Amino acid sequence: MLNLMSSWRAPVAATVLALALALLVPVEGGAARSAAVLVAAIACVVAALALMVLTRRGRPGMRHELAATQRGVSLRRSGRSLGQLALHLSPVLLLTAAFPFAATRFIGQSVGGTSLGELLLASSVTVPWLSQAAAMPIYRGIGHLINNAPIERVRETFAGLWVATFAQTLLLVPVFAAVMALVLGWSLTTTAAYVALSVLHILFAQSLVVANVGRMRWAWASAWGAYAVALLAAPTLWFLPAIAGTLTQLYVLRRELGLLRRLQRLDLRDTAADLARGLLLGGVLWADKLVLFLVTDGRFAVQLVFAALMPAVIAYNYYFVRLAPWMDGAIGRVRSTLESRPSRELGAPSREVVSSVVVALSRTGLIGAVLVLAAVCFTLALAPADLGLVAAVASASWAFMMVTVSTYLLDYIGERTWSQLIGGLHLVFVLVAFLTLSGAATYTALFGVELLLLVGALTVTIRHWSVPEYTLFWRHAVSW
Repeated sequence: MLNLMSSWRAPVAATVLALALALLVPVEGGAARSAAVLVAAIACVVAALALMVLTRRGRPGMRHELAATQRGVSLRRSGRSLGQLALHLSPVLLLTAAFPFAATRFIGQSVGGTSLGELLLASSVTVPWLSQAAAMPIYRGIGHLINNAPIERVRETFAGLWVATFAQTLLLVPVFAAVMALVLGWSLTTTAAYVALSVLHILFAQSLVVANVGRMRWAWASAWGAYAVALLAAPTLWFLPAIAGTLTQLYVLRRELGLLRRLQRLDLRDTAADLARGLLLGGVLWADKLVLFLVTDGRFAVQLVFAALMPAVIAYNYYFVRLAPWMDGAIGRVRSTLESRPSRELGAPSREVVSSVVVALSRTGLIGAVLVLAAVCFTLALAPADLGLVAAVASASWAFMMVTVSTYLLDYIGERTWSQLIGGLHLVFVLVAFLTLSGAATYTALFGVELLLLVGALTVTIRHWSVPEYTLFWRHAVSW
């Protein structure tokens, strides 16, 4: 364990430095201080890149990859991986580009006495959290097939489960709609439009599960491309983007459409448990945006808050596109060894799994922190008056993202009590912070508290992943 922890030192030191610099930038100190911080920021970015290059040979799975291929092939693979990351980030890239143009056509439009812009913003701060929860039961239904079945069978099982599971997950919508209507004083028409938007986005989010599981990045990107095009072409038809995106995935499932009539459903108790679990896990990264919308009646610096969120979103997607597959491969080698080799040969595959977890956490944290620092430096150059808010939101969102990754790792290994407890504590912190503070001070306080939660989450995560062959496999055999 000591050797394992020593591999954290360099990336953790660089992460701490990047975050400290990001929080230092808004402090008053004149041009000389700004120049010094900028130089230090550049040095931090260079150091982070050097760390990533120097530790490349030590990454999980890289020795297998480098032994099996020459450098040119490895570079091409890296290029493909970056391309996959860009495709996976398509919702961020496309909607960031499309929404400002569409927003100019929202002016003067209303639904039930509420401006169309407010309605769509309410949907935007709800949908990521709501969709993450609504997709969780689908993943339960196809989870046993994800790593050991052809994608055709995954599609068939998904199609058989989708309609009934979609109907079950709609239980969430009235809860969110009631909160919105009561807090914001919406009319029945506005609330009905919000419900329709939520239902359509749940359908859209669930339709993307197959593309996500099968790592079909072009299918994923095409869905978000259709969404963005519909938003640009007819922004006042607020229901159209989610429908357009869903239609692209129905095309992907065109051979399995007949199976939608099977109406196979999951146990309602399991679905309810998955929805609660999804709300607790997804709320770590997304709940604060919804609470911020509610306490400000939608009157907050939307573009600044979402721009400050981008470092965390990019690092989060980097984890799932670049690092999670390596972890899956390492876990697969443990599984294969358990099935076909003597137990004494588990040592090396088990250590590789533990190493992959450490690398995934430290690499994700480092990339996110460097991006936070970059965002703050850009704000210093372009909009210095907004430095305080951007630094606070970006750093707090980094902490939210790291806690989210930790809870998913705990959930993956079956420690759901811990993951949900951490998610629940986060929600309590968010509610208390927004009810007692305002502005940048809210996110500054949340960053401080979330760091304590992160330390606890990382400690629990590493402890439970330290013997993966037991936690993932033998524990279940012993429990019979």
